[in-house]
Amino acid sequence: MAKIDPTVRRETAAVALWVAIGGALLQGVFLLCGWWDYTVLTGAALGGATAVGNFLLVGLMIQKAITQTQKQAKNTVRLSQGGRLLLQGAILCAAALLPWFNIWATAIPLLIPRIAVSVRAYRIKNGQPRTIPDDEDDEDEEELTEVTEP
Repeated sequence: MAKIDPTVRRETAAVALWVAIGGALLQGVFLLCGWWDYTVLTGAALGGATAVGNFLLVGLMIQKAITQTQKQAKNTVRLSQGGRLLLQGAILCAAALLPWFNIWATAIPLLIPRIAVSVRAYRIKNGQPRTIPDDEDDEDEEELTEVTEP
């Protein structure tokens, strides 16, 4: 297995932080509405782990695809997207069928990475600082800026 690129690690950590905060907010909303029980906690944990794992797999897929020819990269992206979609569907089906998970608490965290990426891209585009300190050298930040600018 190839080494995980520092940018993939950093961005996955940022998404994990967003998912953890979103999961805590989700718990609070369910609690305030009087709908909270242990299935909300287990569902949010399952959905959060799925969301972060899916984001990491996207990062690893991109890391692999940029070293391939255009045709190989297209196939890699297509296979990865299909596999990840099937995995998420299977997890949501399991959450719907098993009594240990709240389906809504499982599904909602799957939306958080998209929000996190959008907010982070907007902040980086406007020159605002990152939410997670950068422990890597400055070359990674220059690469990220080059990739995200239109």
